[in-house]
Amino acid sequence: MLGEKGYKDRLEELAHDRDCTIEGALCRIDEVGGEYAARMQELGRLDGSRIDSGTMALLNSDLKLSNEDWQELANAYKDNYVMTRILRERYDANRPKSEENGLTLGQKNTGLTFVQFGQTPQDRQEIFSRFTGLLRQSCTHKYMPGNGGMDFASRGDYWRYCAKDSIGKMKPFEDETFDNVDADFPVEYAPSRPAIF
Repeated sequence: MLGEKGYKDRLEELAHDRDCTIEGALCRIDEVGGEYAARMQELGRLDGSRIDSGTMALLNSDLKLSNEDWQELANAYKDNYVMTRILRERYDANRPKSEENGLTLGQKNTGLTFVQFGQTPQDRQEIFSRFTGLLRQSCTHKYMPGNGGMDFASRGDYWRYCAKDSIGKMKPFEDETFDNVDADFPVEYAPSRPAIF
């Protein structure tokens, strides 16, 4: 009887420790999510000091910019939301045209061309919110959802795979780098199962 009671007491202790660990992880996830949201809100704030007067003079001139010119500017200001917004609006309003049939430059020979602008803070926040939601789900769910045909060694490997997939949808910002994502989220797969005929 003492052995059974001790076993049950130990299970209760382990369950309590587990619940405390999960709660701590959830609090930390919420804390980091709040910090990121505040950073994105600050980056999305309109601020005249973030406007480059030299580039504005170029945009206000009569000089016709090619798609390559627009892309170069978009790359240069990919981490400046104010300038990205200005460039995107100017590009949409003054999209370069060819002389024939009003086609976008390069469309006749190379197909439709376009300029890729940097992600907006709102886009980044939406992606990061999905990422933190995934982490919260991994802390609270006991069973691994369907994995799309891939066999993972453990439930943790499945969640790390999902985390890497989510991070892959985010573009690095300023001094961020995602080069170490594979080391931070290692994933092991279960041995291939033999085919059954």
